[in-house]
Amino acid sequence: DLKLQFLYFIVISNMKHAAVFLAAAAATVSGQGYGPDQPDTPADFMCDWRELTAEYANALRPDAEALVYDALELQKYCNGTVRPDPSKLPTVFPPKNPLPQSNAVYVDGTKGEDSNSGSIDKPVKTISHALTMKAGTVVIRAGTYYIQETLKMGVEHNGMTVTNYPGEEVWLSGGRKLENLQWKKSSLKGFNIWEADLSSIMTDDKEISELRVDGQRAWMARFPNANPESQFWPIGYLTTKEDDWLEPKIKPHPNTATLVRVENVTRDWDIYLNHYSGGINGTCSIYDPPFSFFCQNSSTMPEPGCGGCSTYYVPGGVNTNNSLPKTYPSLTKTGTKNKAFLSAWRAYHWANWKFEIDSYHAKNTTDIIFGKGGFQGGRGGPGSDYYIENVIEELDVVGEYYFDIDTKMLYISSNTTAGTPPSADSEIIAVTEKDLLSITSPSKTTPVKNVKITGIGFRDTRQTMLEPHGVPSGGDWSLERMGVVFIENTVNIEVSKCKFWKLGGNSIMISKSALHTTVQANEFALLGSSAVAAWGWTDEITDNGIHGYDGTTNDFPRYTAIIGNLFREIGIWEKQSSAFFQAKTAQSVVRGNVVFNLARAGFNLNDGFGGGDQIYENVLFNTCRESSDHGPINSWDRQPFLTTVRTGQPSWQMEWRNVTRNVVIANYGGMKEV
Repeated sequence: DLKLQFLYFIVISNMKHAAVFLAAAAATVSGQGYGPDQPDTPADFMCDWRELTAEYANALRPDAEALVYDALELQKYCNGTVRPDPSKLPTVFPPKNPLPQSNAVYVDGTKGEDSNSGSIDKPVKTISHALTMKAGTVVIRAGTYYIQETLKMGVEHNGMTVTNYPGEEVWLSGGRKLENLQWKKSSLKGFNIWEADLSSIMTDDKEISELRVDGQRAWMARFPNANPESQFWPIGYLTTKEDDWLEPKIKPHPNTATLVRVENVTRDWDIYLNHYSGGINGTCSIYDPPFSFFCQNSSTMPEPGCGGCSTYYVPGGVNTNNSLPKTYPSLTKTGTKNKAFLSAWRAYHWANWKFEIDSYHAKNTTDIIFGKGGFQGGRGGPGSDYYIENVIEELDVVGEYYFDIDTKMLYISSNTTAGTPPSADSEIIAVTEKDLLSITSPSKTTPVKNVKITGIGFRDTRQTMLEPHGVPSGGDWSLERMGVVFIENTVNIEVSKCKFWKLGGNSIMISKSALHTTVQANEFALLGSSAVAAWGWTDEITDNGIHGYDGTTNDFPRYTAIIGNLFREIGIWEKQSSAFFQAKTAQSVVRGNVVFNLARAGFNLNDGFGGGDQIYENVLFNTCRESSDHGPINSWDRQPFLTTVRTGQPSWQMEWRNVTRNVVIANYGGMKEV
């Protein structure tokens, strides 16, 4: 039930550009991402498709003209083009929203006091306190607000707007500001390594997931070296053979999962996927909830039609074959709270995993044994390219750091002149928190209503790859049910004209029952995982899983609007990510968005749940930069679901999903346009 219509977005009078779009849609790379164009692409065509894409992207987001110019490399491919002057472009963030005429509380982190009345002349100091005051609008003055405990909005905040003061930049940060550091030259051998004691700041056992040094992302010491923002696969990875990957700790054969199969499914049009099925526990015990379509027996997965399906598993480790040093002293220490990690691509680059390293080259082997992790993708199988991180012995280049949780010592490679410490004027932020704002009700029968978040910046949250993941439905993906902004059991929530910047995980999670959520005119950039995810719920566990198909309980996002957003540089850490992801969600409108520079798909529709989605007038290019065997827009349907979306009565058939009038460029590793 997927209608595909193309080219209606291109005006008939512009025949040159219409022809360019047709050719660009066919100019895909058959394999993993090696570049933005095929080697045999004519030079004039490489310019033409870029000019077309820029024309439509700039019409949608004129504020991003310079960013689009850079992403398309127009200076390289189109001689004579001039980069737009960013200072002359319109701005979306921070907006100049009008001040409320009454019933407002003002927040000023510099001049305010929580004992104040909250008037414009006597503002309060903290956002958390402002949320306890009975106001229609919370107006926040310029500054960075370091959030160490998630801000919570519930039904008591119905009708509230949270906004910036007109034209002022407001940032909510999940970091801790490291001030008055006393730097000492380190004995470590890397470039210009300095150390500082954080025991008076880091008084808990939280790891520092990332650093910000004068606003720039710094990352855990790793090998091979790579800047995760500006360098992507294959840079910074070690290669392997399939037989380098060790036996799984939980073996898929014999399959110990509780098998789920529901046969009374009326899908006469579908000869392959005409039943609901999966497995509980077994190899799926690492998921939350521990259920997946892929944890049933391989023999019960229908082929053709399933897409090379087999019982899920992840390897238990990897033989490094002397591609890494024989020993790292820091990895043989006992009684330490420090953890090293290994991040790896799954074979065929559909997803990547992250594991804690349990043991390194033990018993005179070259094996790395994995601990927690491996649940970051839905399909499993052997691994591929990998790197290790959070290893102090690999701290050797500017941009890397190491934080020792035991001693509270921070080690950093400083970009100052050799022999000189980090500048006393540098702003260094330790990134520790994963979520900043929660808009939730415990029950869909009493939802949070009519809340608006506008003009707020969200930044500096930690990676979430090792947080619990679940498999949302029958697509290849797994996901964390969490986000920097978390929305659940709500009606009419709006997030608009905000900026989501250098976050470690998902930016916005729209969970379970959420009606009429609007995400509009925001910018999402340099994100660890997906920008916006909508994920409903069905009961996959009770009575051995036989109710998992039932969406008639209406615990799912519906009428979500994703409109006019700018999505870029997504998938810094979790490669199986997208600008917009949905699962067990219906009747979404995705319109007028500009999407580029992603590790994987721009939009991922993980199932045929309900349907009725409208995806039109978007511009997508430079997606699938590190992944393969899919396209800028993905749509799956391995599991049938029963909903009332199509006719108002329970039905196994989804409403038509329309994908129309989009500019879709399937370059890099994209093998299909949709």
